[in-house]
Amino acid sequence: MSQPTHQKDKAQAGYPNWKTATLGGKQFWTDVRYADGWRVQMHSETGHFRLLNAKSERQGWGNRQHCDQLLNQAIAEGKASTCEGKVVFALHGLMRTSSAMKPLVKHLHQKDGYTVINFQYASTRKTVGDHAVALKSVVDNLGPNVTEINFVGHSLGNIVVRRYLGDTTNKTTGRQGDARVKRVVMLAPPNQGSRMARILKSSILFRTLAGVSGAQLALGWENLEPTLATPNLEFGIIAGGQETGNNFSNFILTGPDDFTVSLEETKLVGARDFLVGPLLHTTIMNQPAVLDATSMFLKHGYFESEANRKPITADQIKAQKTDSKAALPRSRN
Repeated sequence: MSQPTHQKDKAQAGYPNWKTATLGGKQFWTDVRYADGWRVQMHSETGHFRLLNAKSERQGWGNRQHCDQLLNQAIAEGKASTCEGKVVFALHGLMRTSSAMKPLVKHLHQKDGYTVINFQYASTRKTVGDHAVALKSVVDNLGPNVTEINFVGHSLGNIVVRRYLGDTTNKTTGRQGDARVKRVVMLAPPNQGSRMARILKSSILFRTLAGVSGAQLALGWENLEPTLATPNLEFGIIAGGQETGNNFSNFILTGPDDFTVSLEETKLVGARDFLVGPLLHTTIMNQPAVLDATSMFLKHGYFESEANRKPITADQIKAQKTDSKAALPRSRN
């Protein structure tokens, strides 16, 4: 079985366990395997693993092999089952947990029938590369009965997806990645880095709360960006900030924004559709209109209709940069 290699397994085979509900601690745990609500997770600081059932009750803990064996046994006994059919991964943002994505998960499962994996990762404790390795471990262990894989990310979650795609695909060598991956929906993605993170980088509070991944969105962006893939598949972007008539904005940012990421920072050449609305960064993934648009894109590859698609092209970005320069006020000196 594939497993993360970015941290040496320090745990013993197994420790004494009482099958009780955990205290949470989601900021320190990252999924490495998933089956029917059961999760094998790795602790970001100690390197040991645990197995949770669908009720978040710890079934065992120790090293990865031990937890994998326990999950295999649960599957053999019919307590859990491997994934089938169409799967959607939901990825939360920086300093958030999987709880933030629950409305979206519920919507995609109940309305559209997807198996939705609410991917939990220790967003502030490890690098984007570490998160991507863990995501790959979950994808690689889905099993042969999964026919389609999609991703819906919020904020940093999209950068994790792009890093995963960058790690698993390579145009130069012809490496195609997992052929089951079909579509990606990006919600408020900092696709061009984060000016807000760069401004706050010197803040002790920001460095403490945002951790290493937050630092990568700031001054570490030049090193991070080359490792991120522009998805070689259908992807769409939903962003906050009206193009015109915007009644709310963050004065720290330039142009329309969602109070955290500017509209321009969300853009990525190659997007098949681009939807903009008066949406806030922290709640964009819970808005009914966004949920419906996400469902539409995952089914059809557009947010509203084929006729109303708004793709992002290189010529479009170039023209916008030119217009922006032309609109700059002249110096009065």
